[in-house]
Amino acid sequence: MNLLDKAYDAPFRPDSFHELMTAAHDFYFTEPDDFSSHALKQADYENNATILSHLSRIERLLNERELENRSHPINISSPALSTLLVDPETGMVEGNARASEFFKHGFPIHIKHLNLNASSRNQLLKMAKDAVAAGEFDSDICLIKRKDDAAAHLAKCGRWVSSEYTSGARARGLAVSIVHFEWTAEALQFCQSMFDLSVSETEVLAALLNGKSQPEIAEARFRSVETIKSQSKAILRKSGCRKISDLLVLATTYGLLVDPGRTHSGMSRTEVPFFARPDRIFTRPDGRKISYGVFGDPAGKPVLFVHGMVQGPFFPADMIENFKRDGIRIIAPSRPSFGQTDAPENWHEFDSVVIDDMMLLLPELAREPVTVIAHQGGVSHACRIAHALGTQTRNMVMVSAGIPIDEKKHLPHMGVQTRIAALGVKYTPRILETMIHIGIVNWLRKGLKPYAEHLFSNSPTDLAHLEDPRIYPICEAGILHMIEQGAKAIIYDGKAAMADWESDFLKLKCPVKWLHGTRDPVMRYDFVQEFVAAHGGAPVELIENGGNTMHLSHSDVFHRVIAEAVSG
Repeated sequence: MNLLDKAYDAPFRPDSFHELMTAAHDFYFTEPDDFSSHALKQADYENNATILSHLSRIERLLNERELENRSHPINISSPALSTLLVDPETGMVEGNARASEFFKHGFPIHIKHLNLNASSRNQLLKMAKDAVAAGEFDSDICLIKRKDDAAAHLAKCGRWVSSEYTSGARARGLAVSIVHFEWTAEALQFCQSMFDLSVSETEVLAALLNGKSQPEIAEARFRSVETIKSQSKAILRKSGCRKISDLLVLATTYGLLVDPGRTHSGMSRTEVPFFARPDRIFTRPDGRKISYGVFGDPAGKPVLFVHGMVQGPFFPADMIENFKRDGIRIIAPSRPSFGQTDAPENWHEFDSVVIDDMMLLLPELAREPVTVIAHQGGVSHACRIAHALGTQTRNMVMVSAGIPIDEKKHLPHMGVQTRIAALGVKYTPRILETMIHIGIVNWLRKGLKPYAEHLFSNSPTDLAHLEDPRIYPICEAGILHMIEQGAKAIIYDGKAAMADWESDFLKLKCPVKWLHGTRDPVMRYDFVQEFVAAHGGAPVELIENGGNTMHLSHSDVFHRVIAEAVSG
């Protein structure tokens, strides 16, 4: 009851998450020094109708409060986006400080005086009326143009639900978030590389990004409209997008990553080295989509990177260049419901879907045996994939990888959050899912940096690495990759890590190399050494002061071990 009380409180008190974690720890561990789970084993929390009813109500409160928080006038203060609220009944438009600077006038203002061309104003007003009239209004992406600016800008539109309408009876109007981005040569070059576009296709993409129609592009390039349509279709196919608006969203996402300092004129530019995202799309025969990246040498020795949670399948530019130099090709897929990979049709088949995805994807990308990299909590999946590949697995490298969890032995040495997650995914996944949802909502209100600091609060080594401009952007991208489809994927991925996968490890017939940090906050290095020695493995290579971000902070060692594996 104490845990539920704190969970009900969280949607209304964003700073109460620490109290919720304390209540959760008291729920999972009734005695201060007893980390056994006997009480959880005896209860059936997953099928308790009363508890499930409470959790459903808490989830509804979270969704309602988050929508209100996003769209209420006093809360539209995102530092990176221009935000508008459009009232179709009065025609009045609210705007934040970024919007005032972007549109070059103050707010509130009537929509007919808003610095948009007539077509854009009419489009937003129509969508505002639809948002009020429709019982359901899905978020939509549109392009808008200012009167004095030929460039097109992305606008994400959703229902505006203010405090007067928290019952959900009706919306007040339209909430609009605008991304204004100056396309640089570097950003376009990055999109060209990631989509594998020709020079001509890149020029067509640039025109589309600047709001040009296909006839306008054809006229400017002295080509037929049919030629431009054909090139546009080729760009869509290579990017994995179904329509131009999806392409513009994806390309702008790349642009923001490459050059975050140009998202707003006048902002101080932060020098952040760009990194590659796993945004290629493979479509399975059943229609499910798998997101993946290929980094390094396109013709190099294949390496399958099975990502952990927090950093995801991302690599900094210097590491990618080293892979390319040494003839290494990294294949980095996202697991189901992470990043842009579709969720499984049946969540209870999560582990087998992970294997199926790889058995379908890898033959398209690698015709020779692969080295499998097990990164952090992805280790159980990596072992099952390596076994399923059979002789196609050249060898394995375990990087900060966990080992099968012994609750009595390992839990006392884990941080509070890790202990709660370990038992939650195993015994009370539905309760933990709601708690994770609360955490995501509350911490994202404060920003990604505080969220990352919270995740690494038990690891001074990793907290220090968050100040590294080479490492932090990847942690930020990894967090978004982990949570952008919600909490359920975290639960089922955690269940896989907590399962007893020792038998999967013992089935491996290939050489296995272990690389572990002496400051790893999840699994102590001596426990890893003990496990490896008990199974006749080679000695674990220890990284002094290596933590959760070890493969980034000690990338020279990480790269060396991979290079040795592919050449072995």
